[in-house]
Amino acid sequence: MRPKQMTAEERAKVFKALSDPRRIEIVDQLARGSLCGTALAESLGISIALLCHHWEVLVDAGILRKERHGQKRVCSLDSDRLRDAMSMTFPQGLNLLGLPGQSQQAESAAPKKRRTRSSKKSSQARTSATRKPPRRAAGSKGS
Repeated sequence: MRPKQMTAEERAKVFKALSDPRRIEIVDQLARGSLCGTALAESLGISIALLCHHWEVLVDAGILRKERHGQKRVCSLDSDRLRDAMSMTFPQGLNLLGLPGQSQQAESAAPKKRRTRSSKKSSQARTSATRKPPRRAAGSKGS
């Protein structure tokens, strides 16, 4: 059973959380696998306090899951929630992300029908054949 669809407010919260470049870097790192806070802070070159602030924003948006393993806090990406927010907002734009399992969704999206040149030319011919000559302004003399 598929969980209920995200509301516009929930999707907005996800995108707002991703509006900070540092949080994008955190998501990029966690897309490769779960990491503890210390390792993630070191790899990004930021303090643990700053990392905790960004973590809370991302966890609140539902993008990250935080677990405690002994004294370590390990964080992992909730790629399903991120994918759901993206697919509901940009149905055919998922192939731009590096999220796992997206190729099936991108392939199932129906391609848009493109207009060919021949149909474009024939529609121009139809409109020019039915076009009326321009009216002359009152009082102007014709040649």
